[in-house]
Amino acid sequence: MQAVLVFPALLFTVMLIVQFALYLHAQSIAEAAAQDGAAAARRADGSSGSGRAAVTRSLGAMGPRMLTERSISVDRSATVARVSVDGRVLALVPGISLTVHETAEGPVERFVPAAGELANPGGE
Repeated sequence: MQAVLVFPALLFTVMLIVQFALYLHAQSIAEAAAQDGAAAARRADGSSGSGRAAVTRSLGAMGPRMLTERSISVDRSATVARVSVDGRVLALVPGISLTVHETAEGPVERFVPAAGELANPGGE
């Protein structure tokens, strides 16, 4: 009789542990995808579109079903590229809905001439 009461509680505890592991994995995937997107967007020849494509490619390669209801935001100004990835974590335990939000940003690459090059443009 005691096994009938203990087994469902034990099973539910194991499912919660696995759900927590799925959450951590999804968070890691979202963070890596945001970093990949920021790296693509901040290149000198990069754009918001290239950042979004890099995020989509990363999410598809690392965990295509891990994050559902995904949202990708890429903002690139003249100085900073910022990428945000949001999504709902794959649910194992009924009634638990977890979301992740990860952001990565970095300075946009640009050419800055050396001080000597500005003073002497002809190279003489």
